[in-house]
Amino acid sequence: MKKVLSSIIAVALVCSFVFLFASCGSTLKGTYKASDSLGGTLTFDKDNKVTGELFGITLDGTYEIEDDQITFSYSGAFGIGATLTKSFEKDGSTLIIDGKEFVKQK
Repeated sequence: MKKVLSSIIAVALVCSFVFLFASCGSTLKGTYKASDSLGGTLTFDKDNKVTGELFGITLDGTYEIEDDQITFSYSGAFGIGATLTKSFEKDGSTLIIDGKEFVKQK
């Protein structure tokens, strides 16, 4: 009985560590600038908050990463909001969102 109980505890601990490290990998921090001529930036902060800026227009929202997709949720003036799901890949200091590269700024 002790062996079974210790095995269950060991499996629970391993699952906890896997969940902890998996969830750590699904958050971003810092400012990333688009590598194309249009520019634009995405700034990721704690609590899954994101600020996007393009042509002087700033949107504040949240993001969630799941597998190879990122979902942005923005709310705007008069309660108008948007939720966008895009393909997502992280390669070192570069994010590739829907085929567009964003490079982390120093």
